[in-house]
Amino acid sequence: MEIVILVSLLSLYCDFTDAECLVVSPARLVVKHGDPASSNCSSDTPVEMGWEATQGGAGLTDNKVKILNWKVDSLTDWNSKPTCFTEGGQCQKQLNITVYKLPDRVSISYRKYPDPMVEGHQYLLQCLVQNIAPIGRLRVTFYKVSATGEQTELDTQQKSKDNIKTPENGTYTLDFTPGRDDDGAQLLCSAMLDLGPEGPQPPPVMDSNRLNTNVHYKPQITSPGCFSMSITEGDTLSLNCSANGNPAPSYDWLLPHADPNTMEERSVVTITNMAKSHSGNYTCFARNPLGNSTCTVNVEVTVNYLPIIAGLTAAVVVILLVSCFIYSWPPHRAWFLSRFLPRFWPF
Repeated sequence: MEIVILVSLLSLYCDFTDAECLVVSPARLVVKHGDPASSNCSSDTPVEMGWEATQGGAGLTDNKVKILNWKVDSLTDWNSKPTCFTEGGQCQKQLNITVYKLPDRVSISYRKYPDPMVEGHQYLLQCLVQNIAPIGRLRVTFYKVSATGEQTELDTQQKSKDNIKTPENGTYTLDFTPGRDDDGAQLLCSAMLDLGPEGPQPPPVMDSNRLNTNVHYKPQITSPGCFSMSITEGDTLSLNCSANGNPAPSYDWLLPHADPNTMEERSVVTITNMAKSHSGNYTCFARNPLGNSTCTVNVEVTVNYLPIIAGLTAAVVVILLVSCFIYSWPPHRAWFLSRFLPRFWPF
């Protein structure tokens, strides 16, 4: 009776002081499926001990030992739980094993293919991670890579499936609303298997394929801009209308001196020898199937008075010179000119 009580007390003591009973080192293993694995079970005092396991198990030793090794050349059991124990099961310690497998493939796609993708509309991205374990340790991140190569994280997701140890597929989705700046960008997803400090470092990552984005958006005029300007009469006016838009926009100009209901289908307006009648608003229209954009340039034609002033000045100088020339002649010649010259050039 006393022996039974003593054994029971010893068992309870071992339950509360496992470190003094049995020690498994390392206590946790992260093993790639199919790779070798091993761990040691040790005791402070020699005891008969064994390993209970679906792979690499060993019965009780014939002799008392202080250390016993568990080892497998290729771990293939997803639910392996090797347990070290002593005679009569008085003390036991389980080895914590995580068996992992990298995904066969990571792919990204649209749940419904956009044809075409339009600015401001919402689209569902889908990332598929195939045949991975354990899926509870998987983190999936969606990225956008701009046309200049800048990478932006869109979202990171992780599903709680800690009780599933065998490989399975994981599907992750994200709502994506593109803007015009996303035209020409690429979308991808990345699968990272984070197995903790005992796992491979850095955590293994597998990227998906990349989706090229072709975003359609309405035009936005970038040139010439909406402003007012002055131009001198006789000069040449040139206005070039350009806009950002996808599909590429077409252009029309509404001119102030044309029929209000008539537009000229061109992107550049050029008028030589500007006149006052050309003053007014020059309005550009940039159009594509998604909409249009307008921009107006107010043009004022001013008169150049310099040629007129120069002409009048030259005429005055000529008159003065002729007058001086006439009155500097002898009197009889001056009398003759004064009688006959007014018929041709009156003063």
